[in-house]
Amino acid sequence: MRIVHTSDWHAGRVWKSRSRLEELARLLDHLGRYIEREAIDLVLMSGDVFDSASPSADAERLVTEFFRRLGKAGVPSVVIAGNHDSPARLEAWGLLAEFVGVQTRGLPRARSAGGLIQVGAKNGEVACVAAVPFAPVGRLVEALTLAHDETLARQQYADAMRQILAHLADGFTPSSVNLVIAHTHVSGAQHAGSERVVTLGDDWAATPQSIPATAQYVALGHIHRPQRMQAAGPHTEYAGSPMQLDFGEVADDKTFAVIDVIPGRPPRVERVPYEGAASLGDFVGTWPELEASVDRLSTFGFLRVRVTLDAPMPELNRRVRQMLPNVVVVDAVLPELSPAGPEPGAVALHAPVERFKAYYQRRHQAEPRGDTIALFNELYAAAETE
Repeated sequence: MRIVHTSDWHAGRVWKSRSRLEELARLLDHLGRYIEREAIDLVLMSGDVFDSASPSADAERLVTEFFRRLGKAGVPSVVIAGNHDSPARLEAWGLLAEFVGVQTRGLPRARSAGGLIQVGAKNGEVACVAAVPFAPVGRLVEALTLAHDETLARQQYADAMRQILAHLADGFTPSSVNLVIAHTHVSGAQHAGSERVVTLGDDWAATPQSIPATAQYVALGHIHRPQRMQAAGPHTEYAGSPMQLDFGEVADDKTFAVIDVIPGRPPRVERVPYEGAASLGDFVGTWPELEASVDRLSTFGFLRVRVTLDAPMPELNRRVRQMLPNVVVVDAVLPELSPAGPEPGAVALHAPVERFKAYYQRRHQAEPRGDTIALFNELYAAAETE
């Protein structure tokens, strides 16, 4: 059986006021052509299909067209919800998607209620897929424990994930290709920096030891950096996101996994690069170095520029963007305060609005306007009240 593992599309993502949907359309077209050409038997999509629980119509159309394309090619799919997806919406969409061979799961289920999915391949082989969509902390941990003992609550979360995986894996058979698909954080995974922070951290995570040893391949979603989790077994992989979603991923090569596997044998796994995404670039240097690098920097799809200055440069943002229209972030890197400035601990004693003014001046090389200061004071007062 030949399987493709893809994940974390974040369809509909708007980043730095720029839509990434056209990039995703090119990526999914490349992925679709690969699946059709390479006679793939099954596609696993391990969550965060969309970037929000209420995606745009264009984002839904793009995703629907991709799975309709797979259906026409006779390639079945298993799709689970990630933390960005609406579980109810995904399952409702899946009722129609079943007509093109797509099986969706929005929340974890018992084995007898559809948590273990059987998928037949064209050659007669059968895959047993243990599906574990994203499970919010509140669904797995008792409210009282969460409120009164956070350490115990974290342990309960890890234990619950272990029990869910073990329960589903009990349905594996020697004659089937046995797979796990899950959207979760496994302790030890290397973050890319663009994941939703509230759901990460080694504290709220499944342990590598909870991964069933009987699974021949474990398809993970949630972490955007493609990687193999050796501590969880040699064939436990995060597919990663198909495009660089933020500047923390500048060095990441984006790939999907292709798995060749037969019942009872270890799989062969290879990584195939996606094609069609814009590349992200990150420049740090002086103004003369920036001017000398314009031709090279113009080749990036999106660019962050951090200019090292001896003193504030008026209109730095405008001047950089005139040279490089692909810039989405401009920062000035200014020298630290001189000894004549405030003592190291003094800033902490300033009123919050004074600290905000100092930050704003460092960031924009200008004093904040009166209405900006008033808005800060209003938001700060509201935050204190909450």
